Amino acid sequence: MTAETAFLTDLAARLAASGLVPSPALVGTALPSGAAELPALVLSLDEVRRQGAGLGERASLVSGALAVTARIDLANPVLPEEPTFRLLSADRLSLVLPHGGWVKADGSEGFMASADLQVNVAGAARTVVNAPPGATEVRPDAAIGTLVFGAPLPAAGFVEATYFVGQWERRVQPIAGVLVVDVRANSAADTQALSDALLEVLDSAAGRPAGLRTLAPLSLGAVGRADPTLAGSRGRLLRLAYEYQHIVDRPDSSGGVIRRVPITSHLLATSVEPASGALITTLFTETTETSP
Repeated sequence: MTAETAFLTDLAARLAASGLVPSPALVGTALPSGAAELPALVLSLDEVRRQGAGLGERASLVSGALAVTARIDLANPVLPEEPTFRLLSADRLSLVLPHGGWVKADGSEGFMASADLQVNVAGAARTVVNAPPGATEVRPDAAIGTLVFGAPLPAAGFVEATYFVGQWERRVQPIAGVLVVDVRANSAADTQALSDALLEVLDSAAGRPAGLRTLAPLSLGAVGRADPTLAGSRGRLLRLAYEYQHIVDRPDSSGGVIRRVPITSHLLATSVEPASGALITTLFTETTETSP
């Protein structure tokens, strides 16, 4: 999600829950299409300036507990960025998830419980255990991000797992510009009342998203005539200067998929047959898996 979309989405959610009177039936970026969607608050960005070259410019490493949800297709258990590596073992008992370094929900290390890890297979919850799992159970390996199941996973369906990583990268994208709010209602009185209430809410912490640094009115227009193209509503435009910081928490730095690489060893042994003195050569072959 871009910083611009995040700002409008966060602001709309705050305003919808702020208890405005008259209560808006529609809050978002779409114009009302009928009387049932009035009163309405229509949000748009008239000007946008990104205050940096990109998301990677301002980043910091954060420790704690970040919730992550992974969804793996059992019919094709790979990640888009790693299409050649299968996340599911040949016996379908072991599944590698996209991140390692799991912690408990409170950020501490230790055995996982249901509050720290939730696993569903084809919609059915599996019980988290820290011992050899039974048929409906799963045992996590938090360090490398692997789930071990007590019964083979089905050939189709999805595994959905929610877990917490203990370290992640936080990136900040600041933007600034002009926010426009088109306040629309059935009457001039309702339009004015709603726009006045909106300004009061935006002046309070309750109406501001967490990333909103500044918000200052630039202009407050007159209540316009009824617009037949917008359900006969009457509108009033508010223009406000804003500065907003979009925070993106990315679990990449917790570690990606830890592969198991097959290694095949060959040992050539030669011995002497005591009775005949003949040389006997034997080839021993062994294949094991190890982490790179």
